Amino acid sequence: MSRDELSVLNQRIKRNELYFHLGIQAQCSVDSALITENQTYVYPIVEGIIFLKKDVAITAKNRTKNPFMRVPEHITEEFFNTYKVLSKEKAAEPVLKDLNSQKLDNDQLLQLKSRLPKSGQCFMSVVTHDVDAIHNLVFNTRFNAYVHIDFSLDRLLAIKKDVKQGTELVLCDVACLPFEANTVNALFSFDYINEYDKADQAVAYEELKRVLKEDGASVVLYDKSKPLHAQSQLKSDQLSKKALSVLAPWKKKKVPTIYFHPVTVDADENHREELMTKTSFGRQFS
Repeated sequence: MSRDELSVLNQRIKRNELYFHLGIQAQCSVDSALITENQTYVYPIVEGIIFLKKDVAITAKNRTKNPFMRVPEHITEEFFNTYKVLSKEKAAEPVLKDLNSQKLDNDQLLQLKSRLPKSGQCFMSVVTHDVDAIHNLVFNTRFNAYVHIDFSLDRLLAIKKDVKQGTELVLCDVACLPFEANTVNALFSFDYINEYDKADQAVAYEELKRVLKEDGASVVLYDKSKPLHAQSQLKSDQLSKKALSVLAPWKKKKVPTIYFHPVTVDADENHREELMTKTSFGRQFS
């Protein structure tokens, strides 16, 4: 958004005319933001983090999720507890000590890094507190853009000062990655995909496959003690590709390289966040 557009936006927020998509009134001014092509939804950029979740999009009252219903007070309170930087009284940045997933040792990380391209248009890392691991993954690589996404605002706030300079930090939903299809060359996900139920694993896998370039590659960690439904989808795609190459070789079908890597999780330690970090805010109260 241009400075003039931001000025108009902030004037309307000050007049209590704009709301977040959930129907909660927008409170604080916005210094930087993205706006949809149809000028309907504004996605704020706060503390260097691009908010690309539908719940936090700023819009007119008639464009909110339920424009004719009042949002209960407890949901409003929960919203601003989750997205503190969007409230009038911005809270201090959190210091998170627990990792979302267990650390990989250097040998493991190097082995997994070797499965990814070393250059290209875009490198994407997904969900972790382990900034050292992100640095090691991008070390000696040459990508035009480096992006780190997460589904938890607190995790992004905790690592934002330490990630590689120029890395875009994006808050989004696992079920709707805000990127065009066929745009990511290399992707490393620390988020254990089988921490989600079967249906959500299917959605996450399809989103992963959608954003990856046809010749792209990704490494996705999973908890080896739990069922991995997404792997069966990958095998099905690979079989489909092989069958098509035999039956109709003129119809080329490329499937990005997706490698699922098992991790042994220490059951005595709690490495996961609360439900808030695993499920979009809107789904929790739907």
